[in-house]
This record gives sequence, C-alpha cells and structure tokens, in this order.
Amino acid sequence: MAIDTYTLDLPTELKARRIHPTFHVGVLRQHEPNDNALFPKRDVQAFYDVGNKEEVEWVDDEILAHQWVTNKVEFLVRWNLGDSTWEPYTHCKDLEALDRYLEIQGVESV
Repeated sequence: MAIDTYTLDLPTELKARRIHPTFHVGVLRQHEPNDNALFPKRDVQAFYDVGNKEEVEWVDDEILAHQWVTNKVEFLVRWNLGDSTWEPYTHCKDLEALDRYLEIQGVESV
C-alpha cells in the first residue's frame, strides 16, 4: 500500500504556532541545505515566516464600487492593508467610507 502522507517532526517554533505536522507527499520536497557561498548570512528563520504573529487591524480605506446580488447590495471595500473584498451592506452600514461613497454617487440613503 502506498503512503500518501507523512508526519514530520517540526521545529519547536512551528509547533508553537500550531502548524499541522502531516503533509501530502505532493507538497513535500527534498531538503536542500543553505549554501553559504551562494547565499552568505542567510537567516534560516526567514523560511518559517507563515504570517504575522501580531494581530493586524483591518480598517476600511475606501469603497470602490457596488453590485446587486439578487435583491441585496454589496460594496467593494478597499482595506488599509491593500486587499479589496466584496462585503454585504450589513457589514458596511456603519462605515464612514460608505457615507463618502453614497455622497459621491448622489444617494442620500440605501
């Protein structure tokens, strides 16, 4: 019977961040050690960066557009971290960015 997954003994740092240790064979690659001649002073810990440890606050920056999905309106919100997502009116109704967007559109209320 073929083995489809492997459970790795992860470094303590990754275990502390609750990284799941079982991986499918399709995502595993042979370890290639750092070559100090090609990449001097390479910080090995940089390979373990799987995201921000600190909680980052997502703040609405601007509403860019709107669309109707059946009988409900959604707004394209650009966030301070650079991402844009479609959000329902219920998520946007208290945002100052919505007030600015509606004013630009010439709409007094939704």
